[in-house]
Amino acid sequence: MTTLYPVQDAFIRGEISPRLHARASLELYRAALSKCTNFVTLPHGGIRKRGGTYFCAEVNNSSKATRLILFIFSADQAYALEFGDLYIRVYAYGARVGTVEVAAPYLEADLFDLQFVQSADQMWVTHKDYPVKVLTRTAHTTWTLADFVFLDGPYDKINTTATTLTPAATGNAMPVMTSNTLPSGTVSNSNGSSDVWQAFGGDKQEGVDIAGFPSGYLRYQFGGGEARAVDAYWITATNDHSDTVSPTQWQFQASHNGTDWTTLDSRDGETGWSKSETRFFDGFNNTVAYEFYQLLFSGGDSDGTAIAELALHEYAPSQTPFDLSALLGRRHQ
Repeated sequence: MTTLYPVQDAFIRGEISPRLHARASLELYRAALSKCTNFVTLPHGGIRKRGGTYFCAEVNNSSKATRLILFIFSADQAYALEFGDLYIRVYAYGARVGTVEVAAPYLEADLFDLQFVQSADQMWVTHKDYPVKVLTRTAHTTWTLADFVFLDGPYDKINTTATTLTPAATGNAMPVMTSNTLPSGTVSNSNGSSDVWQAFGGDKQEGVDIAGFPSGYLRYQFGGGEARAVDAYWITATNDHSDTVSPTQWQFQASHNGTDWTTLDSRDGETGWSKSETRFFDGFNNTVAYEFYQLLFSGGDSDGTAIAELALHEYAPSQTPFDLSALLGRRHQ
């Protein structure tokens, strides 16, 4: 009897169990395979040879683990990235791309914990122990890895415990004064008071007469020829009779020599002061360092003018960086 070999043109059922090898009556039998090696069945019926790999180049260090990551921009621009111990190499079209090797912070032990997301010519790389990085292709042989700058976030979980933040310094341009000349610089006013330093003593509850008249000046000179840029200031009223003894108009001025003055800010109609009220004034832009600063004021009481505090804010880019320490408290039920 002649043996028939029917032509099979559909393989959508893939490999079937040996228990079905003789079940020619089943419809799925005619679209199945007993064994399928090195081929991939296609959903529309046929099969194709499965893809494979081939050796194109030696890795940087064969004694260490590496990881190969695809970087596909388009069908014509596809790359393979070799992530190794502290480096990234680039491959394309079956060969290494020139001598491109990007320095990376990831150690051999980190490679298989990396996560990747690609969009166009950029790939974001994340790892729990490193800041988020972005790998950018600007040309076929130009690749860079840099920190990713977040516009907002990410955020930790909301802190539900009491936290005390303690700065090692402040943005105040001058020290907390303990006399008219200590710890540094010189405090003076229009009537030569010996205790006018208290206006720079950091105590918002302690008022001090800064003039025996409705007008005058309150001045600070940095010591040792030092000069600083002040771009804001704040005034705190006394804790008694604030509305009558507080200045209501003034000029905030600066000088290099104590004689020639530049007006940085001027105010008028600053009335209605409450007890111990602080008002912050920053409506001017100053980046010039001056040795002298003064408040040239008027509008106080006929018997004198008083405030609790005058403080000067130093222009932020010229400040000396300082530490901020946090102390987490215990939450009591």
